[in-house]
This record gives sequence, C-alpha cells and structure tokens, in this order.
Amino acid sequence: MKTELLDLLGTLIEFNTINDPDNGKTPDPGVIDFVEGVLNGLGVRTRVLVSHGYRSVVGVVGSGEPRVLLLAHLDVVPFIRSEWKYDPLRLTVEGDLAYGRGALDDKGNVAAVLKALEDLVGIGRGTVIVAFTTDEEVGGENGARVVRDYLLDNGLRPNYVVNADGQSMVIINRRRAIFNARVRSKVERAVVNGRRETIRFQLDYKVTPPYHAAYFIGGVDTHPVIALSQYVWLNNIYVASLRGGFVKSNVTPTWVEADVVKPCSDCPQQEVDAGLTRLVKALLPLTRFVPRVKAQSVYGVTATPNVYRVVGDYHEFVINVRAMTDDAKAIEETMNEALKEDFQGIEVKVEGEGGGGYLYTPRDSRLVSLASEVLGELGLEARVMEMAGASDARYFSPLGIETIDFGPLGGNAHGPNEYVNVKSLEFTSRFYSLLVRRLKPSD
Repeated sequence: MKTELLDLLGTLIEFNTINDPDNGKTPDPGVIDFVEGVLNGLGVRTRVLVSHGYRSVVGVVGSGEPRVLLLAHLDVVPFIRSEWKYDPLRLTVEGDLAYGRGALDDKGNVAAVLKALEDLVGIGRGTVIVAFTTDEEVGGENGARVVRDYLLDNGLRPNYVVNADGQSMVIINRRRAIFNARVRSKVERAVVNGRRETIRFQLDYKVTPPYHAAYFIGGVDTHPVIALSQYVWLNNIYVASLRGGFVKSNVTPTWVEADVVKPCSDCPQQEVDAGLTRLVKALLPLTRFVPRVKAQSVYGVTATPNVYRVVGDYHEFVINVRAMTDDAKAIEETMNEALKEDFQGIEVKVEGEGGGGYLYTPRDSRLVSLASEVLGELGLEARVMEMAGASDARYFSPLGIETIDFGPLGGNAHGPNEYVNVKSLEFTSRFYSLLVRRLKPSD
C-alpha cells in the first residue's frame, strides 16, 4: 500500500493546483482529468461538474441507502519558494515523512480516499460517493457547494459525510465558520518633522507554527501585523509604508516591515501616510472585538490581519475572522462598534466564506461512535475534538447530515516544508475503508 499511496501522492503534488484568484492563479484543470481516470480505472461511474472555471469530479458506487460521501480537495495555497528546503511541487520522502505542497492539506487525503475506494467498489448494499473539488482554499462555493447541490438534485443526499480534510488522526466534529473583513482607509499623504526608521516584526509561536490562520491563538502566538499595530499605537508614530510576507487571507504572514517616522520638532521633514497610520492603529481593536456567537469554541474568536494591499486610493487589510456563528452582520456591527470611540474614516465590510456555516456533529451520533470504534480496531486512540480550521463540512452539517473531518498526521499546513507522515497515511486509508463498511447495512 505504501508504494502505491506515495506514487499517487507524488503525481498529485506535481499538478500545480495553487488557488489564488486574486493574483490570477487557479488550479491546473488537468488534475481532475487524472483523478477521473483513476476512478474510471476502478469501474466507478463519474460526473465532472464545472462552476466559474472550477472543476470537481463525483464518483458513485452502488445504490440505495445508506449513502456515504467521502469528500476531499485538490487545490492548495500559494507558497514562497525561498522559504522551502524542498521543491514544493515535487514529493520528497525522507524517512517516514513526505514533503510537498498539499502533502497534508489535502492531496495526501485524496490519495488515501482513492486507495480506500479500491476496497469499496464491490461493497454491495448502500452507496459510496466520492467527490474531489478544486476550490476549498477559497471557500468552496464553486466546489463543495456545487457537489452538494448536484447530489441533492439527483436523489443522492448523503446520510453521512466523511470529509477527508482533517489531520492528526482525530475525529473532528466541530469547526468554526470563516468571515473575511475588509477594512480600509483612504491614502492620505502628509509631511511631519521626525526621525525615520525601519522596524520589522516576525511571526512568533510557543507551541506549533500557526502558518494556517485558523491555528493562530492570541496569548500564545505573536502576529507580526498586530505587533506592529501595538507598536505604532503605543509610540504614537506615523507609518510611511509597509510590506510583508502577505500570501492570502487564511495564511498568517511570517513577517512585516514598516517605514515609520517618530515625531521630533528639531528633525527634518518626512513624508508619511496619515491614512495608513490610522488603519494600522485600528488593527489593535479590530483584532480584539467580541461578537455574539451561537455556540462556544475552545478556540474562542480569532481575528488575524493577513493581507495588506493598496486598492486605488485606499489602503486595505483583510482580517480573517473565525467564530461559532453564521451571522456576518453581527460581526460587522461589532467591529464598527470597536472603532467608534477612537477612529473615523475607516470602512469595514464583512463577508462569510463558504456560506458562513460551521461544523457540529454530536459526540453520541452514529457516525462519531462508529468512527471511534474503527480507530480502536486499528489499535489507535479514538479522540473526538474541535479543530481550529474550517472545511467543506460546513456545506453539509447545517443540513442535519452527520459529518466529520479526518486526516493523517503531518505538519506545516499552509507553511513552508509541509509534510505528511507516511505510516499514518496508510492508517488513514484503512480507516476510510473500514468506516464506510461499518456504516453500510449487513448483507
């Protein structure tokens, strides 16, 4: 199994499936052709779905209930090549670790599902559905949502969904919703007397690197942009310009650097940007606001400013917000309330990503219970927990469909030198196969 899994994963990683439409990068559509070929080779009937240029492939085996959906995604986040020891678009195996962009999130899971399907094509009673999408990293509107609607419209509503987009070999039954808050302030050039200097802040962590924005925990990790905001706020200085390792809204920048001016009456005149200064200062309260939520999360509410850009005459930050709520309006109102006391001229617009849904499946549900039993059969500890990141499970859980996320051991998702543990990938594939068999009725 190991060799076949790694061969599959290696081929998948070589497809450049970076999904960053803001910078003109979309996944190579050929990856869907490859996966469909694998499915057809197993005798699986398939259907390719296309929405706004994004392709997904759905495969169906068997008929009748229960219908079990195995879901995974093929798109990946961008990378900064200079930060990688290995070629991100080529699988590199060292010992029991396999490196490459998507090795953990989520091409390793795709390979595990495809391998599991070999054992499920003759399952007998019940229906196994597999679906592979290419837009999870930008919200799933043109992938998982389209797959869901296709299944509902064609009498294939799943009874259970196993979303192969987890990690750490744990059963994930809860995840927060994602919102992106675009906050902006007009470019406002000014001249002041002062001393110019350049300051730099780095991403710092104490436990695990929060390259994926979902895993950032305030009080444990130090976000470079929030640190800059506090520095500017406390020292009452002006910002002239800034730059940083900005990738996309759900990727934490590893560094930020700003040209600042400290006021000094005897110093020479310096050009600054009052609008940018005001916006940077505002990031402190905008990442500390407390919105109304509909359920509690062990991670609370997090808000991380992960993208900076100049759009026309405006400076703009995109703040990635994660909370157990589906109410984007409530988040926007609370953010504006946080600005009311000290800031004017800053615009806030909040949009839910992926429909703003969150994952919640009770611990005592049949799916979670059987998943726990299967892990025990494999000799593994059965842990059920909330995970920080969002996933395409949010398109199914709100319909009352029992849904979990699962995935192998690994690290550095969304960061440099992303990797998956090869042995755990083998266990993950066996887990999918055994769980589907346990969910189907006895013959």
